[in-house]
Amino acid sequence: MKSLARLAAAFTFVLPLVLVGVAQPASAAFFDMRDQCGLGYYCTMGDASWRGCIALFEGNDANYADNGCWDGGAIRYELDNRTTSVYNNGYVGAPDNVQSFRHPNYVELIWSIAPGTYYSNVDKFCNAQPCNDQASSHRWV
Repeated sequence: MKSLARLAAAFTFVLPLVLVGVAQPASAAFFDMRDQCGLGYYCTMGDASWRGCIALFEGNDANYADNGCWDGGAIRYELDNRTTSVYNNGYVGAPDNVQSFRHPNYVELIWSIAPGTYYSNVDKFCNAQPCNDQASSHRWV
């Protein structure tokens, strides 16, 4: 009887740990992706608050149509104009601001972002509403 009580006590202690361990991977793709944006990169994220799919850029990009982004797991998504939050992790000595455009080939400026700046929801910071899921190209200036 004592061994049955010990087994029940051990199960009661271990079960919550197992359940927490199972719950974490499902949400792992939705953490704040800013730490994934290395120094000198311009990063775009697919969801607000720097979550979801992330794409990292070291230089200009004239067309996002064929770019991929990463969600923290093994899955690659096509960026395909799905920018909702951004982070300019530039540094002194590198090109400064990043300008983002609504269309490929740098047509129709929708926001400009200084080094070290991040926007959790680009709709709140752009000059030409709507801006979420609208960026198609960017350049460093």
